[in-house]
Amino acid sequence: MTRRGCAGGAGLGLTLLLAAGLPARAAEVTLGSSRFELPALFEGWTRREAGDGLVFERVFEPTTSRGRKGAALLIVAKAKPASGRFDDTFSAFIRSFKQIPPGEKPLTARTGETLDGHRIRVEQRCCRTTDGLRMTAWHIGIATQTSEHFLMLLTLQLEREQQNPIREGFEALVGSYRPAKDDRGLVLAPARNDGGLDGLYTRTKTQLRPNAFGGMDFTADQDTLLFDKGGLYTTELPRDGDMTAHCRSEPQSCGTYALKGGWFSANRIERVAVEDGFGRITRSSEAFSRTKGGLTIGGNTYFAVPPFADGHRFDGMWNHSFGSSGATGSVGGTHNLALTPDGRFTREGGVGFSSTGGATGGGTVVAGHSQRPVRSGRYAVSGYRLTLTDDAGASETLSLFAPDWDSDTLLVIGGANYLKQGR
Repeated sequence: MTRRGCAGGAGLGLTLLLAAGLPARAAEVTLGSSRFELPALFEGWTRREAGDGLVFERVFEPTTSRGRKGAALLIVAKAKPASGRFDDTFSAFIRSFKQIPPGEKPLTARTGETLDGHRIRVEQRCCRTTDGLRMTAWHIGIATQTSEHFLMLLTLQLEREQQNPIREGFEALVGSYRPAKDDRGLVLAPARNDGGLDGLYTRTKTQLRPNAFGGMDFTADQDTLLFDKGGLYTTELPRDGDMTAHCRSEPQSCGTYALKGGWFSANRIERVAVEDGFGRITRSSEAFSRTKGGLTIGGNTYFAVPPFADGHRFDGMWNHSFGSSGATGSVGGTHNLALTPDGRFTREGGVGFSSTGGATGGGTVVAGHSQRPVRSGRYAVSGYRLTLTDDAGASETLSLFAPDWDSDTLLVIGGANYLKQGR
C-alpha cells in the first residue's frame, strides 16, 4: 500500500503514519470529561494527540506472499457541546473523512439508547475508498443532554483474520465509553428490587430463513432464558456456569429484568436487553405469568429445564445434522457424539458441499467433502455443562441441557440439537 493521506475530519487534520509508535499502556483513558477502557489489542498502536481528540494507528504486514499492506485508524474525538442537531452533526462527522465516497450509504445503521440513558448511533460503511482501497468504517455517535461524542474505526486492505479482532476491540472500547462522571458504560447492574426468578427456561422456535444458495431453510432452535435471582438473565448458557462473568465478557447476550405486580403475583416483566457490543440496548415490558412447569412471557410459553446432577452419565449415540440447499448449491453435514456409562466419549463428523454453475440447466462445477478427525476421551457433566477431555489432554466445555423432562432423546449441546439414535 502506498503512502496516502488517511482522514481529515472534525478538525483533526490526520495523516496516516506508517511507522510504529509507542504503546498506549493505560487501561483507562481520560479525554476531557470522558473516560474509556483501552483494550490490550490497541496497546501496540501509534498513539497521537490531535487538536480534537486521540488517534491510534497501525500498519499491518501482508499475511501471504501475494498480499498487500493494510492499515487501521481509530479516532476518539473530544466531546463537543450539545448542538440540538445531533443527527446533523453525526452526518457531518462521517462526511469529514475524505476516504469515504460521497453519498455512500451505510451497510449497517442502528439507533438506540445506552445503559446510561444516552442516545447512540452506530453506522458501518464499506467497501472502497475514494482512492479505490478496500475499506470498512464504523462510526459511533453518542449524545447526552449537554454534549456530543464521536468515535470512528477505519480499516484499509485488512484480511478478515486481522479485521475481526480489531472490530471486537473497538466494540469493547465503545462499550466502556463513559461521557459523564456518573456513567458506568456497558456494565449490567440490576437495581435493588430486580430479580426473583432462578433457572433455565426454554421453548422451541421454528422459522423459515433464506440461505446463501437462494433457497429457504426450516429451522427448529431452542429459545433459552437463564435467570438468576439477582436480576441478570442471558440467552446463552455460560460455559463455566458463572453468569456474572459471562455477562461481563459477552454482554450482548445478557440483560436485566424486574417482575412487577408483587413477588408471587407478578403480572409483568420489564427487561433491559443489550443488543450489541457497542452498548446499544432496548427496553421492554411484557405480560408475565407463572404456569405449571414454566413461564409465559408476552404470549410465549417457556418450560423449566432442570440442570443435570454433577457426574451424570449417558448411554447412547446422539446426532446433529444440518444442511442448506438452493438453486446455486448445497452444503450439509453431520456430527455424532457417543457417550457411555463409564464416562467415555467418541466424537466424529463430516461436511459435504456442491456448487452449481449459472449456465442454462445448471451443472455442478465443484463439490467436496471433509471428514472430522475422530476424537475420544472422557466426559464430565455438571449442571448445564458438558466437558470433553480427549486422550491427548485437550479439553472443551460446551453448554448442555435436555428440553424434555426425564428424557435424553433430545440434547442441546453447544446450542445445537442432537437427537438420540436408535439401537
